[in-house]
Amino acid sequence: MNRGTVVFLALAVLLAHTLAIYQTPDGGLAQPFEISHVAYRVARNLVYEGEALWNPGGAPVESYPSVAWILVNAVAARLYLAPNFVTQGLGFACALATAVVLAQFSPRRSAGLIAPLLLAASGSAAAAAASGTEATLAMLLATAAFLAFERGARAVLAVVLGLLVLTRPEGVLFALAMAVLELRSRPDAGQGRRRASASPYLVPLAIVVIGALARLLVTGVWHSPYVDPLLEIAPARWRLGALYLWGFVYASGFGLLFVALPVAVFTGRTSPMGRRALALTASWWGLVVLTGGDDQPFWTALVPVLPLFFLGLQECLREGMDRNERLAGVVWSVLLVTMTGAFFVSKVPGDFGPLRLEAPHTRWQTPTGELARNYPRPFGRLGLLEEARAVEHLRTLGVFLRNRVSEDATIATFWPGAVGYLSRKEVLDLSGRAWPLPGRTRPFSWHGHERIDLPTAISPDAEYLVPLIGTIPETFAPTDFLRDILEHYDVVGPTEERMRVLLSALRNYELVSVPVPMKSNKPFEPSDQPFPLLRRKDLGLAPHLTLEVDDAGLRVLVRQEGHQQVVDLCLRLVDRKGRHWYLRPTGEWTRDTPLDVRTGLLLFPTGSNAVRLLAQELPPEIEATEATAWLHNPGMRPDAPLAPVGLPASVTLR
Repeated sequence: MNRGTVVFLALAVLLAHTLAIYQTPDGGLAQPFEISHVAYRVARNLVYEGEALWNPGGAPVESYPSVAWILVNAVAARLYLAPNFVTQGLGFACALATAVVLAQFSPRRSAGLIAPLLLAASGSAAAAAASGTEATLAMLLATAAFLAFERGARAVLAVVLGLLVLTRPEGVLFALAMAVLELRSRPDAGQGRRRASASPYLVPLAIVVIGALARLLVTGVWHSPYVDPLLEIAPARWRLGALYLWGFVYASGFGLLFVALPVAVFTGRTSPMGRRALALTASWWGLVVLTGGDDQPFWTALVPVLPLFFLGLQECLREGMDRNERLAGVVWSVLLVTMTGAFFVSKVPGDFGPLRLEAPHTRWQTPTGELARNYPRPFGRLGLLEEARAVEHLRTLGVFLRNRVSEDATIATFWPGAVGYLSRKEVLDLSGRAWPLPGRTRPFSWHGHERIDLPTAISPDAEYLVPLIGTIPETFAPTDFLRDILEHYDVVGPTEERMRVLLSALRNYELVSVPVPMKSNKPFEPSDQPFPLLRRKDLGLAPHLTLEVDDAGLRVLVRQEGHQQVVDLCLRLVDRKGRHWYLRPTGEWTRDTPLDVRTGLLLFPTGSNAVRLLAQELPPEIEATEATAWLHNPGMRPDAPLAPVGLPASVTLR
């Protein structure tokens, strides 16, 4: 098999790998990552509002870390192109182009195809390709910059490094590390090395200086939010970043190669090019460790220099095979096992024929300890599926908020991207990354995990709060989702005292369930699972119940002036002995156990009119003295905390 065939095979495997892990249950391509929607919104505001801001009209801040990616999305917005189509298509193209560039480092050696094949097997590269983020663009630029460096193409190196600096903040350190390598390449007639030159680094240096001056004039600070964590002594953040990197070593499928790598490096069995590639990889990944990692699936923060890591591995293995031909069989066997393990990371856990692998596979891909407390998402394919489900839930909520909620509404959420882009409302980021928290002038970095004073962060200006993604699990108590929020975001954590403080901060909000669409691209097909929101009570949008009684029996009427929402209806009688009777959906009355007579009621705006929800004869065998009807959120006990919707209606019976 010739080199061209192998390169084509690597491209086909990478493309198929990406399409396979990004496939939705109905066979379509999943939506881009949540963070990519932040860039979509900022770029759209740049085109239509003239301000590259998350919320136009506010103080200038940096809401997204990539200038180049905002400009790409701004071009898409100006040309009226769907940003998800443009960014995912560009991501695919950059990933495939990276594999081609990677094959050029050793164009005459079969061993030079090891790195492209490892890239094709990497779930991280495949996930980044369709993530809608700039990860694969940065990956292509970093790989092309190193190729230009190795071949002495100074003009190309200058341009590519400049683009990399615009694409990712880490590009500055990458260019600096490459400049250090350039200084070590002093003239040596015996080895024929080229003369060191500073000219390729003037372009990225100029971009950094101009960017710092522009940032200082506009925001009053010379550096971006990404730099803030680097200016602090934060051992806890560094430990979290180290655990993040260890998660990649442990769970990415490339663990065997990580064992072989230090042996090859310290015994001198790698080429100078391999050592330089590994040095650049270490500089980038070291910066990721110092900033605390990130919460994106498949270790996205490590992706831009992943090809250089594979290139360094390739050079280690190639040198070993050149020195000892008998190692070739061992090396290719290890590579086969490694690629199989990498593909298993991209597979949904399950049994493999008679082998019971689902449980150990799931444990392998599940973080533990401090890493799990900060980044609870599973590793690998499980984390990617969780991200895809969350994004689609948030997109459907964004569609509902855009179509059903007033134009001047303000929404607060920990997941601002999809909600902000699709709702087009003012959105406050409770995690403080897309938009500063109250009392702060700058957002946090998207890297790391910042804990906040959650009760203080809840702005009284927000009409709606998004407390969780999707529906409340049936196994949860009504306030369990608040404990989860405290555990993941709050500086104190889920203590009883902190829960009381949070409930006090939310005392002016009520829980409501809204009928989001089934899919974000099908806004008129309702989902069978409503989305819970916290809505401010003083908006006066709660439904108003009326209970009427006459000789024909009871009638429950509702008047709804707000947006659509989903409720359950409970009807209770109290007899002369003080016993409680609840009406079943079948028309029978049962004692003491709270039951719903109607579930999943979709309330539409009725204006000043009232709609009858129920008509029921009074049971002659029950000497009832009082009737009470109330609405509550679906899936909850009628008497549970946060369950009631609006006020109950009561009437005295004679």
